[in-house]
Amino acid sequence: MNLTEFEKSLSNFCTGYETYTKLMSDIKQLDSLIQANEKQLNDSLIKIPFTRLYFVDGLGIFKHQTPTLLKQNRQLIIKYNRKLIKAKKLSSSLQKQLKTIRSDYLSSNGEESKAKDKLANKYLKQFWQI
Repeated sequence: MNLTEFEKSLSNFCTGYETYTKLMSDIKQLDSLIQANEKQLNDSLIKIPFTRLYFVDGLGIFKHQTPTLLKQNRQLIIKYNRKLIKAKKLSSSLQKQLKTIRSDYLSSNGEESKAKDKLANKYLKQFWQI
């Protein structure tokens, strides 16, 4: 692949990686929201001592917040699963792109290798910083 194609591949990889990190951040945020929601749900139920069973309350009816919490939990889990599927697809795509970039970089020699090295340093420099 020539230098312009190599640069385009690097640019696409960097853009995809930024999207992936954003997705993972969103997934972590949704996970914390789901955990908080489930804690509220568990707090709204009454535990039967010495068992792993719960019931809603002494009258056998739901507390007023329970249906809303169930609906919110369902919506959060749907969003979580969709983002997780996108992240998995993007991850496999990024791995393929990186493998292609790496193999092309390793197969180049001479001046082309130096130019590709400069391009790779330019684009991937942001990921080396800690």
